[in-house]
Amino acid sequence: MTIMIKKLTDKKRKILRKVYGALSLSSALFVFQACYGTPHDMGMDVSIQGFVKSKTTNQPIAGIKVSIGNLPQYEITDNEGKFKIYTSRDTVYKVKFTDIDSTKNGAFLPKDTVVKIIDETTYLNISLDVK
Repeated sequence: MTIMIKKLTDKKRKILRKVYGALSLSSALFVFQACYGTPHDMGMDVSIQGFVKSKTTNQPIAGIKVSIGNLPQYEITDNEGKFKIYTSRDTVYKVKFTDIDSTKNGAFLPKDTVVKIIDETTYLNISLDVK
């Protein structure tokens, strides 16, 4: 009889530990959300994507930094010269293209362009001049 009571007590203790653990985790998540909140612009972002190539060779350029105005976010073009960057919704953006690995893929002059956003996704074809 005492063995059976001990087994029930151990089982009860294990269940309570799991319940307390779950409550502790959910409490920590609640405090985190209360302190830092959730993003207020969910679903309001736009996508600016495109292709960067050399004006002289018409070949894609990897390693070009694509940034929006003075915002800290940026993307680097891949081996096919493609990029995709998300930013908060606005009507006009100043998009900057900067060569950050000039020794690897050649040296290209920086380029700034102004983009007017009409849709949720805007596609750009950019040609950069060689230095």
